Amino acid sequence: MTDDASEIDAQASVLMKSGIRLLNEGSREGAAEALGYFDRALSLRRRLPIDMVPVFRYGLAACLLNRADAFVRLGGDGNLEAALGAYDEATSLLRTLPLGDDPRFARRLAMAHQNRGIALQLRDATDLGAVAAFNEALNVLAAPEAASITDREYLRAAALVNLANAWAAMKAEGAAAFARQAALDAMTLVAESEATDTAAAEVGLKARHILCRAVAQNLSTASSGAHVPDGVHEATDAVDDGLRLVRLWEQNGIARFRPVAADLLVFGVFVYGTFQPHFVDEFVRENLDPASAPSEFLESVEIRGAIARISGLFGRSG
Repeated sequence: MTDDASEIDAQASVLMKSGIRLLNEGSREGAAEALGYFDRALSLRRRLPIDMVPVFRYGLAACLLNRADAFVRLGGDGNLEAALGAYDEATSLLRTLPLGDDPRFARRLAMAHQNRGIALQLRDATDLGAVAAFNEALNVLAAPEAASITDREYLRAAALVNLANAWAAMKAEGAAAFARQAALDAMTLVAESEATDTAAAEVGLKARHILCRAVAQNLSTASSGAHVPDGVHEATDAVDDGLRLVRLWEQNGIARFRPVAADLLVFGVFVYGTFQPHFVDEFVRENLDPASAPSEFLESVEIRGAIARISGLFGRSG
């Protein structure tokens, strides 16, 4: 490695960090400005001997991936196409790396596949290419070369949630069953950490939300009566556990899970009210009990909105 190459790489790193800070602002304007930094870093790293130095090849792929993320943030068909092109080039580079030599290599390849899948979904929610991309991410994370990735189980759970969401958007026969299984697998992976780690909790709650959507597709054709259809108990368990988890985080001052809590609350009332109506009042009381959740949660826009939706379903006010 020459001193000149190291200096060029260092200059590119400074530009990358500036771009990432702008991208993390979350605004469209920040993404547009970040793109300029990533393009400049990319121009520099294309001058490096990437064939001889794997870490330079990794750095070039990182430029492309950040560039793709900026295009996704900007939105629009043209930007999504540009993002997909950048993801494809980055993935091709990352595949040539000795993945077992550095845990960053396999981790970045898995994330490249996953982000590409998300971009495909944004372009077309029913694109089977997204399913393939998320499965590619899972394959990378399951390989021996990924064993040293410290957050591998979390990454696997996140990829499974995205896979479940992709299947849930499909209308093909069997898609709901695939979505259900992927959601269940994700829930298993974060079961021991979701009460102490917000990222794991987010994955677990998203998985439950998707599981309920998948179950709802099957329940939509079922009728109420003496027989409780398959999936009802699984769905109500997911709702009960999810809302319990949200209340736990609310007690710790974390309010970001309220939107999913609102949806779970409404779905729970719908399922209980349709198939086990004798449990509805108990379910509502338990989840709207002031003793189990802060008043800020119960009086939030999301939960008050859920109560209004519940009233429309069964004429209940909570």
